[in-house]
Amino acid sequence: MAIKKAFANSFSLVKSEVADFYRSQKLYPVIITLIIAAIMPFFVSSYVISEVLTPMIIFAIYASSWNLLASSGQGSLGHAAFLGIGGFTSALLTIKLGLPSIASLFLGSLISAAIGVLIGLACVRLKAWFLAMVTFGFSVIIVTIFSEFDEFTGAIMGFRTPLIVERGIPFYYTALVFSAISIFIIYLIMKSKLGLAFRAIHQNELEAKMIGINTAKYRLIAFVISTFFAGLAGGLYAQSIQYIQNFIFAPYYSFLPLMMSVIGGLGTIEGPIVGSVIIRVIDSYLPSLDSALDGLLHPLFPSVSHVGPPLRMLGLGVFFIVIVIFAPKGVSPLIKKAYNYLRSSPKEKKHDER
Repeated sequence: MAIKKAFANSFSLVKSEVADFYRSQKLYPVIITLIIAAIMPFFVSSYVISEVLTPMIIFAIYASSWNLLASSGQGSLGHAAFLGIGGFTSALLTIKLGLPSIASLFLGSLISAAIGVLIGLACVRLKAWFLAMVTFGFSVIIVTIFSEFDEFTGAIMGFRTPLIVERGIPFYYTALVFSAISIFIIYLIMKSKLGLAFRAIHQNELEAKMIGINTAKYRLIAFVISTFFAGLAGGLYAQSIQYIQNFIFAPYYSFLPLMMSVIGGLGTIEGPIVGSVIIRVIDSYLPSLDSALDGLLHPLFPSVSHVGPPLRMLGLGVFFIVIVIFAPKGVSPLIKKAYNYLRSSPKEKKHDER
């Protein structure tokens, strides 16, 4: 009876949130974004679809999972561990056991979440950056484990991953559906009583305890949900590049969701999406300047060559520093201001300019 009542309350709460979202002005930007995402493949090359847009959509899930964790006052510097667990387990379940790719994708996410439960139980009472250091250590441990059991995991040399659907446009739309559903679920969580508890813990853990919030319980819930979606992103990412190796556990992939969330706007639902777009564009197109810069730098520095990869990391680092210093709330609040300004009447524009 209690379970039935809890389910009814949860359903009514979700229904209320969906209705509020439908009535709010937030619906229009979402519709515009989805329309742009839906028609984008018709205007770009197959390379851009597979190598830029599809990973961009998948990393939006990954960054949103980290952002949800951060909303509960926790930090992770080892989220790549759960990205990799989701990627490896979803691929291995299909290859070793012959499970359908879609079933393996969800099972890989659940396994990632199950390991998240174990890590969370051990570390849930730690303060934000102590937890971050523990998760970073765990990512080092997990890559060692996968490498040591290479005969089973194939982590050192890597292997081709099975696909849900054909790579290219079909997989792009599949990733888009997964991303839209995942981010909407995260939105509902952040707007629910659960999300309210997360924010209370984030703002003041002591006061949250005083009003009766079980901080350890809610921190664990946030950690498990976050690791589930990180594992889902890992499974999709492994399929998007049709290959997986232990590089997926690299520190770069642990810092990626942090950078995306901060650049886009920490604590907002749209921030990780905006951050994913910005970082993926920088990551994809800065190396294309390699040949041009080689021509400029070679006469001055004959030993310097192939500046693309270092330039990419330099560009990401510089952009991250600029955002932290000059726009600490991220890019999404600036986009909101621009959007509201464009929607406002001429009188309101004159008032804002004053």
